[in-house]
Amino acid sequence: MAPTDERDDADTIDLTTRVRRRVLPTLHRIKEPLGGFAQCIQHPDEYVGTIQCGLEEFRSDLDTMSFAPEPIASLKVHRDGRLSAGSWVRRRSPLASWQLHVALFTDDPGTVEVFAHREYSWLRHPYRHYRGVGWDTDSGVERMRSLLSDHDVAFRIDGAHG
Repeated sequence: MAPTDERDDADTIDLTTRVRRRVLPTLHRIKEPLGGFAQCIQHPDEYVGTIQCGLEEFRSDLDTMSFAPEPIASLKVHRDGRLSAGSWVRRRSPLASWQLHVALFTDDPGTVEVFAHREYSWLRHPYRHYRGVGWDTDSGVERMRSLLSDHDVAFRIDGAHG
């Protein structure tokens, strides 16, 4: 059975995320025996910080920072079993080689945990992207923290995540 996340009821989960939560665990069970995946455990090293606002408000901040929802990404599962509350990417252009990928998790009402990594864009380099070639956690976390600061989005870094 796929993990569920009752804590999300306090925030609005968008339709794309709800569909991904229903479809991707099943797709993962089909792909995994063949060496593929459609969901994965969120690595704690990708922790950017915790934002004190609701999910809907933070999605607006992401939009302002030129991020777009990413329905193609694998479903991230927090090590405590929570499912990601959204997947967003930022590219210099639609055909850029690289992208900054952000996964969001909710826990307490009014807080959003942000995780990030830099990777090849699946639009330009689908095989490299899927295989994780060039995956860069450190620069992804650093870039996302910089973007949050540049856009006056306050965040705290909780030691329990790293």
